Amino acid sequence: MRAELLQDNLEFTPKCEEALKEIFSRYDLDKDGELNDKEIQAFAMFTNGAPFTESDLADIRENLDCTDDGKLKRSGFLQLYSLQTNAGDDDETWADLKKHGYDSDLELVEKPSKK
Repeated sequence: MRAELLQDNLEFTPKCEEALKEIFSRYDLDKDGELNDKEIQAFAMFTNGAPFTESDLADIRENLDCTDDGKLKRSGFLQLYSLQTNAGDDDETWADLKKHGYDSDLELVEKPSKK
């Protein structure tokens, strides 16, 4: 049995939100609270095995919480996962969480090294 990702109000459970924030912080190398293009592409490469396309990046900048110069804010990163999870694709969210070292109880069991 897996831990719940969402509460009844469709917000992330505290444990899920904590996991997603921890993952975000791994890629926020300059610790400015935002992911620049290099940081977001490192996330995409590790998570999906391929970088985001220019079209993907344009969608992110247009539809998620980003700075004026196009950096993805932590709140935008959470929006990305909220959209995915609320769209019924929680298996994909689980795959990402597991890829980043989380078990079915949303406990970090192994922090994978980024290549």
